[in-house]
Amino acid sequence: MKVKASNQVTWSLSLDARQEGETLQTWLYRALRQDILGGRLPRNHLLPSTRNLAAQYGLARGTVQAAYNQLLSEGYLEAVQGSGTRVSLTLPHDHLARANDTPKITEPTEAALPLPTSRWARDLVKQSPAFLLDTHHPSKPFVPHCCDVANFPIDTWRRLHAKHLAAVQPSILSRRNAQGSPALRKAMADHLAIARGVAVSAEHIVLVSSVQQALDICLRLIIEPGDTVWMEDPGYPGARQIMQGANAQIVDVPVDEFGVVVDEGIRKAPTARLAYVTPCRQAPMGVALAPERRLKLLQWARNNGAYLFEDDYDSEYRFIAKPIPALKSMPHADRHVILAGTFSKLLFPAIGLAYLALPPQLVDPFTRAMSLTARNANSLAQAVLADFMAEGHFDRHIRKMRKIYAARAKTFETLARQLWADIIEFAPIHAGLDVAGRLKGLTEAEAIALLHRVGIGAFPLSRYTQSGDIPPGLVMGFAAHTEQQIKQKMILFAQALVDPWSKAQSAIDPRPNQHAQALLEHHLNQGMQIHLPGVDKLL
Repeated sequence: MKVKASNQVTWSLSLDARQEGETLQTWLYRALRQDILGGRLPRNHLLPSTRNLAAQYGLARGTVQAAYNQLLSEGYLEAVQGSGTRVSLTLPHDHLARANDTPKITEPTEAALPLPTSRWARDLVKQSPAFLLDTHHPSKPFVPHCCDVANFPIDTWRRLHAKHLAAVQPSILSRRNAQGSPALRKAMADHLAIARGVAVSAEHIVLVSSVQQALDICLRLIIEPGDTVWMEDPGYPGARQIMQGANAQIVDVPVDEFGVVVDEGIRKAPTARLAYVTPCRQAPMGVALAPERRLKLLQWARNNGAYLFEDDYDSEYRFIAKPIPALKSMPHADRHVILAGTFSKLLFPAIGLAYLALPPQLVDPFTRAMSLTARNANSLAQAVLADFMAEGHFDRHIRKMRKIYAARAKTFETLARQLWADIIEFAPIHAGLDVAGRLKGLTEAEAIALLHRVGIGAFPLSRYTQSGDIPPGLVMGFAAHTEQQIKQKMILFAQALVDPWSKAQSAIDPRPNQHAQALLEHHLNQGMQIHLPGVDKLL
């Protein structure tokens, strides 16, 4: 049996307790042999030196050497010059050891008591995860909620990162400011004033790991279990799951072409403690909250002592005009609006940083809660990002990506209208990384099956709603792929619909039929709209 070499050294080796009347050498031999046969010390595992093991247990080195020698003579250990002492690849009682290569989990008996879990834990395992298990393959077109990391200036980031590490300042490695880096908070305050129209002091900004973490802490600071909160419907599933974890009473408020229907929220839950909203670009429908509804929403919060959690997740990427000012920029909004944004979509997901612009009265309790739970967000990443912003790289990157995403959105929108008009209808794309579309004549399951057949990803619109009152649709991302990649995949899908040969062959050969692709490209070059007749017959 081949066993991969293990260079891990168990310097701190936890052994079974010594039995009454057992000599030290006998105990050490028995405990090591038992761990080898039980699989706790796997084959080829490097053991501590006799000196280190003797020091750990307060033994004479000769005692350890004697136990090692006995195990060596019996074939449980092997010593190689220059490689130390390892567990043997072939054990003397291999029929016993083989059964223990993989430790077995004993099945519980009928008398065993079940270990308790919360209602939230039981609900979570029944629900679809909030994208965490779906977006680890962002290379698959057109998985939504993915940004383009290929265009990130990684060399600049690496240089700034190396600068901080080269300084060899212990303060960088030991810094644990629960509110976040003062330099980065100041840079964010300056950026929010210019880009989002929000006049906020750096003292009111807190840096966190994610918007989800921010919402979780805010809910625990604001509501009591059973308090009512508003949730957009359709809306971001991750927010809903966090509200469930806080034992909030969730009231679904519908969304139309003008954003969340504030009047309906007031009718359903006039005394709600908090409303989760995405006013600048509704998630997932992409509409902006109408000005009169903004005023009504803020007035409701002021009249009822409620908070508005404004998730500004990708509003920086607006293509047709200057970004819409944040809800928090409105007069008298400061005490009621919590503005949250993430760098994961603006820069790259692995950065693990987000920010909050808090009402003054929440800054101290939130910072204390952050210190108690997460302690602080990644301090080294904060230091690098502060320099990245101070040197102007952040603004340049946003401007560059806004142009790139706008071109990709235009390509996606144009081709969808020409190639997919008979099966799905998309509204004009004015902002963001993805777009929601309404299906025509297909169920969500049928559409997703067809897309997957040619290597395209999408999320069903029903995933974002609890009411089930919205028509079938899809949410698709365009931002993470080049215009050429978008064109190739959209043509491939259209070809699979119009060409019966492609449909029959796609399961075994995903390459496009060259004749059909050439024909589609010819129509596109001529500016002709392509219809897909008989789609229902192809299913």
